[in-house]
Amino acid sequence: METLYAHYETALVGELWLAEHGAFCFRYAATWLEDERAFPISLTLPLPRREFHDGPAHTFFSNLLPEGAVRTAVCRRLGISESNDFALLRAIGGECAGALTIGSNARLPEQAVPTYERLTKKRLQRLLDDDELVPLLVGGPSTRLSLAGAQDKLPVALVDGELHLPLEGAPSTHILKLPNRRYAHLPINEAFVMGLARRIGMQVADVELDVELSPPCLLVARYDRRPSSSGMIRLHQEDYCQALGFPSSRKYEQEDGPTFAAIAELTRSRLTRPLVDVNRLLEWQVFNVLAGNSDGHGKNLSVLYERQQAVVAPFYDIVATRQYAKLDRKLALGIGGRRDPDQLQRDQWEQFARDVSVAPRLVIGIVERLSQQVRDELPAWVAEFRDRHGRQSILQTLPGSIDKRARSTLRRLRS
Repeated sequence: METLYAHYETALVGELWLAEHGAFCFRYAATWLEDERAFPISLTLPLPRREFHDGPAHTFFSNLLPEGAVRTAVCRRLGISESNDFALLRAIGGECAGALTIGSNARLPEQAVPTYERLTKKRLQRLLDDDELVPLLVGGPSTRLSLAGAQDKLPVALVDGELHLPLEGAPSTHILKLPNRRYAHLPINEAFVMGLARRIGMQVADVELDVELSPPCLLVARYDRRPSSSGMIRLHQEDYCQALGFPSSRKYEQEDGPTFAAIAELTRSRLTRPLVDVNRLLEWQVFNVLAGNSDGHGKNLSVLYERQQAVVAPFYDIVATRQYAKLDRKLALGIGGRRDPDQLQRDQWEQFARDVSVAPRLVIGIVERLSQQVRDELPAWVAEFRDRHGRQSILQTLPGSIDKRARSTLRRLRS
C-alpha cells in the first residue's frame, strides 16, 4: 500500500493512503498528537480523533490541487490520469496552500538554508510568450508546486527584490498570476479591483502589478507566509470548501455547494472572532456586487490559523468578472434568493440578512456605506493607478461600470 506523508516544517503530521474503493484515508501521527504545536489540519478532520476513513480526508487533500486547464496540462505532462488525485498530490504536493508539505518521504531532512532558483525577467517573458507554465510547476523531483484553482499561477519567492522559484520544499512568499489568453487584462483587472477594496478599508492580500512583463502579471503576497528571524514560516489555512467538506467540483452554490448562510454559520460557530469576521464576510459579498465579481464562491474564501486562532483570511481573487461577456454574470452566492445582481432590491438585502441571522439594518448600512465609499474613492484610485501603471486600456471601461453599479445599488436600495 502506497503512503503519502503530510509534514508541518519537518514534523510528521500524518499519513495518507487509498482505501480499496479509491477514497483517501488519513491518520494523524502519534508524535503529532503529542506535539505542543499540533493543530487539526481541517475543521472536518478534528483532533483528538486520530483516523479518518470517510469523505472529509479526500475532500480536504483534493482541494489542494489545481483545476481545469492547468490540471489537464500538468497531468498530461506527468502521464497521470486527470481523475487520479492521489498520484497528482504525490507529484506536486511539495508547496501547497497553507502549512503542509506532502510527499513520499516519511522523514524530511533538516533544511538549514532554503534553496531557490532565480527567475529572470527574460525567462518569465519567454514563459508568457510560449505559454509554458507547466514545466516550472513540475520541473523534476526538486520542483513540486501546487496551487488550487483554475487560473495560471506560479508560487514564487521574492528574495533580495528578485523573483525565485522554490526548490527542495522551500517556502514561496508570493503567487505570480499570469495573463489569460481568453480573458484580456485579467491581472490588471484584479490589481485594480483589489486595490479599490483596500482603499475602502477591506483587508485584502497585497498585490502589485508587474508592467515590465508583457502582458502585465500580478504579484500577490501570500498571507499564509510570515517572515521570522529563522526564515519564512508557513501558516496553515483552508478554504471554505475544505472547512465545510465540499469537493472543488461543488464550489458553486448552484451546484449544491456552500451557501453564504453556511459560510456565515461556520464562521460564527467555529472561528475565534465571529462578530468581526461575519461582518467582514458581509462586506466581501456587498463589494462583489459593486465590483462586478460574480465568481465569489466557496474556494475564494479561506480560514487562516495562527497563534491558536482561526480567522477569516485576507480576501483574494476579487475580479470584475462581469467585464467578460462569456462568463456567468450571476452571483456565485445568492442574495435573498436571487443571483442576478441587477435585480437586487431592498427586500433581497433584508432577506439576505435574515438568512445569515443578522439584523437587516446592519446589512442595509453596509450596502449604503460601501456603495458611497466606492463612488467617493474611485476618481482618486483611477488617477493613482494610472500614475503607477500607465494608461491601461481596461481603465476606459472598468471604473465607469463599477461607479454605475454603485449608483444603481443605492438607487434600488432607496426606492
